[in-house]
Amino acid sequence: MKRFLSTFLFFIFNIGVMAFNFSVAPTKFSVNLKKISTNEVILINNTSSPMRLESYLEAPEGYGRYNLNDEIKLYPKMVAIKPGGKQIVRFRVKPTNFKEDGEYKSYIVFKEIPLKNNQHRQESNDLDVQLKMITEVGISVYGYYGNIIKDIEIFNIKINYKNKNLFTKMETISKGNSSEEIGERIEFINENGKIIETRNIKIGRTLRKGKTTLESDVEIYNDKAKKMRIVIVDSEDKIYDEKTFNL
Repeated sequence: MKRFLSTFLFFIFNIGVMAFNFSVAPTKFSVNLKKISTNEVILINNTSSPMRLESYLEAPEGYGRYNLNDEIKLYPKMVAIKPGGKQIVRFRVKPTNFKEDGEYKSYIVFKEIPLKNNQHRQESNDLDVQLKMITEVGISVYGYYGNIIKDIEIFNIKINYKNKNLFTKMETISKGNSSEEIGERIEFINENGKIIETRNIKIGRTLRKGKTTLESDVEIYNDKAKKMRIVIVDSEDKIYDEKTFNL
């Protein structure tokens, strides 16, 4: 399957920083599949040059016949955006004859179409280098029909904290008809045992059905805390595991 998740090709000489050529907002939609809905996506050109983008639909891994590709209509499928400008792409979800309850999903992918004037030449030490940047971004559209059942198991949970880096990894099995978001509630505790700060971090999302591996690696700390408690929770705040570290 083609991978599109916010990718771009680039060469960097010496030190340089590059941002994505365009931004997309929002990056996730949830729709009720018992009615027709129309939604808007905002595309922003982050460059100083004109840009053309094309859009298409892609079925996510693990969703097979549970995708929305046949129910989503994009318009327009191709847009031109001025430097620093923005454009709106709309998509209409028209549910057909759904028979199975549960979660459905598709990706809407926006891909930059290279223009001739987007190819720049850089000369260094008599070396002529051609630089080409292409951005491709996908956003998720989740659809829900009928009775939604979230039934997951989480096992082999590993939580490590070292040098202000929190690493978490786990295995999950989905037995229902919907995916589930798994996250961490970070509680910083002072010398009196009082929680002085709480942060929430998203680890990932399970598949609709079957096994998957979720992991996250983030830098996190609080200079005033003496302990840090990590609590693994789902979207309903159900607790699966917790671990406390001395800071």
